[in-house]
Amino acid sequence: HTTFLVDLINCTPAAIRGHIPACVLKIATLSPELPDSPNMLSGELPGRRDSSIRSKRRKGGWVTFPFIIGSSGLLCLAAYGSVANLIVYLVQQFNVSQITAVQIFNIVNGCGAIAPLVGGIISDSFAGCLSVILAASAISFLGLVPMTLTAILQSLRQPPCTNSSSNSCKPPSTFQYAILYVSLALVSVGIGGSRYTMATFGANQFEDPKRQETFINWFFIALYVAMILASTVVFVQDTVGWAWGYGICLAANVISVVIFLIGKWHYKEVKPQGSPFTGIARVVIAAIRKRKLALSTNVSDYFYQDDQMNSKQMCQVTSNWLNRAAIVTEGDTNTDGSLAKPWRLCTTQQVEDVKTLISILSIWSSSIFLCTPIGVQTSLAVLQALTMDRNLGAHFKIPASSFLVFVLLAAAIFIAFLDHVVYPVCHKLLRWSPTLLHRIGVGHVLNITAMVASALLEARRLHIAHDQNLTNQKDYATVHMSAIWLAAPLVITGAGEACHLPGQVSLYYEEFPTPLKGTATAMMSVLVAIAYYLSAAIVNAVKKSTSWLPNDINQGRMDNVFWMLVVVQTLNFCYYILCAKWYRKQLFKRSSLSGELPGSSDSSMRSKRRKGGWVTFPFIIGSSTLLGLATYGAAANLIVYLVQQFNVSRIAAVQVFNIVNGSGAISPLVGGIISDSFAGCFSVILAASIISLLGLVPMTLTAILQSLRPPPCTSLSNSCNPPSAFQYAILYVSLALVCVGIGGSRFTMVTFGANQFEDPKRQETFINWFFTAFYVAMVLASTVVVFVQDTVGWAWGYGICLAANVISIVIFLIGKWHYREVKPQGSPFTGIARVVIAAIRKRKLALSTNISDYFYQDDQMNSKQMCQVTSNCLNRAAIITEGDTHSNGSLAKHWRLCTTQQVEDIKRIINILPLWFSGIFLSTPIGVQSSLTILQALTMDRHLGAHFKIPASSFPVFALIVGSFFIAFLNQVVYPVCGKLLGWSPTLLLRIGAGHVLNITSMVASALVEARRLHVAHSHNLTNQKDYAIVPMSALWLVAPLVIVGAGEACHLPGQVSLYYEDFPTSLKGTATALMSVIIAVAFYLSAAILNAVKKSTVWLPNDINYGRVDNVFWMLAVVGTLNFCYFILCAKWYRKQPSKCT
Repeated sequence: HTTFLVDLINCTPAAIRGHIPACVLKIATLSPELPDSPNMLSGELPGRRDSSIRSKRRKGGWVTFPFIIGSSGLLCLAAYGSVANLIVYLVQQFNVSQITAVQIFNIVNGCGAIAPLVGGIISDSFAGCLSVILAASAISFLGLVPMTLTAILQSLRQPPCTNSSSNSCKPPSTFQYAILYVSLALVSVGIGGSRYTMATFGANQFEDPKRQETFINWFFIALYVAMILASTVVFVQDTVGWAWGYGICLAANVISVVIFLIGKWHYKEVKPQGSPFTGIARVVIAAIRKRKLALSTNVSDYFYQDDQMNSKQMCQVTSNWLNRAAIVTEGDTNTDGSLAKPWRLCTTQQVEDVKTLISILSIWSSSIFLCTPIGVQTSLAVLQALTMDRNLGAHFKIPASSFLVFVLLAAAIFIAFLDHVVYPVCHKLLRWSPTLLHRIGVGHVLNITAMVASALLEARRLHIAHDQNLTNQKDYATVHMSAIWLAAPLVITGAGEACHLPGQVSLYYEEFPTPLKGTATAMMSVLVAIAYYLSAAIVNAVKKSTSWLPNDINQGRMDNVFWMLVVVQTLNFCYYILCAKWYRKQLFKRSSLSGELPGSSDSSMRSKRRKGGWVTFPFIIGSSTLLGLATYGAAANLIVYLVQQFNVSRIAAVQVFNIVNGSGAISPLVGGIISDSFAGCFSVILAASIISLLGLVPMTLTAILQSLRPPPCTSLSNSCNPPSAFQYAILYVSLALVCVGIGGSRFTMVTFGANQFEDPKRQETFINWFFTAFYVAMVLASTVVVFVQDTVGWAWGYGICLAANVISIVIFLIGKWHYREVKPQGSPFTGIARVVIAAIRKRKLALSTNISDYFYQDDQMNSKQMCQVTSNCLNRAAIITEGDTHSNGSLAKHWRLCTTQQVEDIKRIINILPLWFSGIFLSTPIGVQSSLTILQALTMDRHLGAHFKIPASSFPVFALIVGSFFIAFLNQVVYPVCGKLLGWSPTLLLRIGAGHVLNITSMVASALVEARRLHVAHSHNLTNQKDYAIVPMSALWLVAPLVIVGAGEACHLPGQVSLYYEDFPTSLKGTATALMSVIIAVAFYLSAAILNAVKKSTVWLPNDINYGRVDNVFWMLAVVGTLNFCYFILCAKWYRKQPSKCT
């Protein structure tokens, strides 16, 4: 035995891998004397019994992967290839009308999607997955044979129409309809019945839930790849012939069966355990029979399975009426403890299984109207493609049904990208990965966005059709608009499917009881089935009750159908959020004997500790960036929008622009006060984001509907009609909601993000990153959104803003569980008032230098802290007089005595207010410059090359680009280098001062550029023209002053916010960051007032600035900025920075 063990040890893993026969022979020859070794003389081969055991252990796992994935891929190829082009096949080969063909298409897809539920139930209850897959594949083959024959034999279909509108078109006969419908039914039932059963069968090959989820993701990748390959079948059907196309599907079905059977010996089969629905019925009936019993919290009162008792496990006892089914009463069990009456007593596991089903069904029901709009969109997209230009080059025309491949491509790419890049990166960097519920929620949002994109696209298509007079033609006219535009909403739909489809299947498979795993994956297919049936019903109802869907969609309003789906999906998303909050994952198998759920103690404490920190960074920064994109995208091009679309004069448009920006900047003060006093930052941000969304909806409608704006001017003359009172009302209400909503959340987001950290350095770092992201958002808004508004259309531009607002809300809500929320401490202004009133009441008291005469907080006394006693009248509010305190030293009269900390807080606020005032005239020239720069750009040469013209409203982007670059450069390079090399870093006051100097320099540069522009205008005699003449001077000259402004903002804007946040009392942190927004608001209002005053009192600002002297305005601002800088220096010398705590 010793020799055997030594030789066995020498068979190391490396040796075994390299010399398996030698090691096996050595073990076999040395082991005959072992008790369990096989007898060599009996004729039994060495290791035969062990190898059989190993072979059993090897069943399942990744060795089955190529057979299952290959077979399911070919089955999907057959299914999708036979149905994808069905609408075109029915219209062209069976003379069916377009809308009827869409309805048949939806019904066929519904039948193919409902079949997996039957297959799942049969596989779970009786036959097992393997038998169901084989039977369903055979049924699909029987369906594809007559389907192929309808394409081969002309007698099985009517002759094609020469003219689609001709009365000579004959519909199919009853026999032809019968052959068609029977074949479609067999195909749908057969292939549909095996599709999701294949997912269950593949997941059953693994024990690890993570590997099961990985397999499900790969299954959907293979499914989408097969659907993409099926688009080649569509191409064959359209170009080579329908018989060849359906023949390929038939061959794919046969090969899939062969591949599936080859891997039979490797599969691990889970035997069916009988109908699981019997157990569900037993639980319900037992609970009804025992409905009068009182629920118990005693573990011994409930009936457990043997494995539960052996492992000392129990279910969580909650106040659920179904728990009565597991309460043991007299006569329910035999004397040995076994079950006596199965219809009166159930195990706790059975009860928990039913409760899991009930809790998951709400999530499932919310997904019905998640999938229904997709069914409508995919069918209507084919009709849209049939009426659009589908040519790629001179010789290739994309088949109409192949456009759906964009959904499949996007879904396949996004599933792989999310599973192999996004989720692992989130887990490694943030130690957090989106849950299945998060992924489904993102799918909801992306689907809503896709419907909005489809509505805007269809509105554009109809607009072109009307312009080209194609709505009155008898034939189905082709609109001169590239069908490639359809790819945008379809790609968004595909990205949404990549999130919610694998997420739902994984959730159902993980949460459903073990006997219902096959039914679990089929639940997704049932969703698709119901969605297709509902989509057919919706199309039919819309067709009958409205004129939106005529036979020729050029004469309808299909865009209204998509807008209707947007409303339905938005309501459904709200329902999903409620269901997700109510839903609680089943934790029966992980609960302990004490009834304490896993993670309810230590893990929950750890989760609390993890709240806040850098894990919240992507959610807050992502949400704030999109909010910035929405707000700046809605307002950046407002001057041009008002001038071109609302016939407003240029100077009036500038004033409206300044007032709108001022309103959007003043609202954060209200938001900061509310968040500090009552609601908290989270609630204020969420409410403000929703308000902004309510404002962007009518703002977008003003760009879509001509009735909400005046008719356009043919020329800029007095004949231009101004907006009506109603049109002004819609415009101003939408702008007000946008300003209040987004403005109210902008700087509250800064406070909320900084509150996630304890370290002041990290808080300052977050603030710098916040402004970097904010500037990046404004850059994107000033370039992408403005470019879309000027070139593609205003509706598209504002639609992007609307989508950004929606996505920002979703991102913000996804991170909710990681946020650390600082509870509001009541109105901080009450404490300010108390200090002032107490100081007034004690104004005749003499100040004292004795520490014991002042009233301290408990923490100050315990740590022997005291506030600095200076000769300040407010200190009297903290002097203790007779009757101010109780006998135990606690506070008795709140309006006569305050703590020294409260007094010091007020003194810090008073100290910082002069610096805050100096920031007003620091930002006012920027407001004037940003609006006048747009007017300058409108009169200059904005071309870059021969074919590109920079939008006038995009010029302020240079300030934003430089600002974001300099913030990152200063924070990551300059300040650290100064700290390491010089042992000194610029203080916040020095940074603000540098911002003052750079702003003055920028005004001087703007004055010089404008003087040069006016000189060129005069030299070319452009001041006498009636129209707004273009000065032959490159608008890129405007970049220089804007670059200087951006560098200045990089210095003073984060510096001011950091100073206010650091020095304000803890109870006023939200108000502190909002003070910067108040500066911007006051600056915009002052800039509007300055422009108005200059316009009325001088001739510097006429309607055509070529007649004026805008350079004098900039020189005036340079003088005002210089005087304000001197005031800032005095304030900075007087200012004494107060510590955050008393010392």
